[in-house]
Formats: sequence, structure tokens, C-alpha cells
Amino acid sequence: MRIGIVLVVIIAVVAFLFIFSKEPPAPEIFVENRTVENYSTFFYKYEILRYPTNVEIMPIENVNENVVLGFVTDPWNINFGIIPGNGSYATRTIEISNKEEVVNEITLKVYGNISPLVVFSKNEFALNPGEKSSIEIFLYTKDSQPGNYSGEIDILSKKPIYNFLSII
Repeated sequence: MRIGIVLVVIIAVVAFLFIFSKEPPAPEIFVENRTVENYSTFFYKYEILRYPTNVEIMPIENVNENVVLGFVTDPWNINFGIIPGNGSYATRTIEISNKEEVVNEITLKVYGNISPLVVFSKNEFALNPGEKSSIEIFLYTKDSQPGNYSGEIDILSKKPIYNFLSII
């Protein structure tokens, strides 16, 4: 009987810690360059790759008008440059890999006024040891007003501290 009570208490404490262990907080200030942050809870280690992101959406007054596009090729950001409004889109591609010996849970998040415009081709997935993944990041200008939009795109990698969590 006592063993059953102790077991129930241990399971309840572990469940409480597991449920209430917080993920890393949202950024208070957006980064200006690619930044790496580490954060940990009782059960997990997090690595957060933070990328600045922005776009300038230009108005198209005349369909026959020449449109100037701006390209950004810096590897440390996920900027979309200058693109026309009225249903245009732009893409950026990122490659991620798991060099760890445990499965990493990957989540992508976007913050700022650019967030309603951004869609990921893949999100919230497991990356096995030694595996690589390519993710396209789409920015759609549909229904967006001309102007500057900015924010931050975070790639969150969640790694279990204890091996038994890989099974869960």
C-alpha cells in the first residue's frame, strides 16, 4: 500500500514538473544579427537561433509599371527585401541539422508586425540524430498595406536532458 502511495506521489511530482516547465520566453527586443541563446528547464535544454526579418512592401499603382525588387543575400538574416504588394510572395530557405545524439524537437516562431505575413513549409517536427531538414519560409503580401514590416524568426531546438524523455 505504501509503495503505491509513494509511486503515485512521484508520478504526480514528475507530471507537475513536466507540465509546468516553461518554454523559453518570447523576445522583448528583436535581434539585429543572427543570435544563439541557450535556455534550460528541469527536463529540457533549448537552443534558440534568432534571426532578424523584415520586408518593404511597395505599392503597385499601375500594372504596367516597372517594379524594383530588393534582394538580401546575407546568410545571417531572413530578410525578404523589397517586394510589390497585391498578392506577391517571396521565399527564403534555411537548412537545419541535428548533430546531437538525441532527437531534437524543432519549432519555428515568428514575432513582430511581420508575423501575419509569414508561413513555414514545415513546423513542429522531430529531427533525428544526424538528420538534416530544409525549411522554406514564405512571405505573402496578400491584403497587406504598403510599408515596412519587421520582426524576428526563431528556430527553437528542444533536447531532452534525460534519455527516458526521448521515448515520451
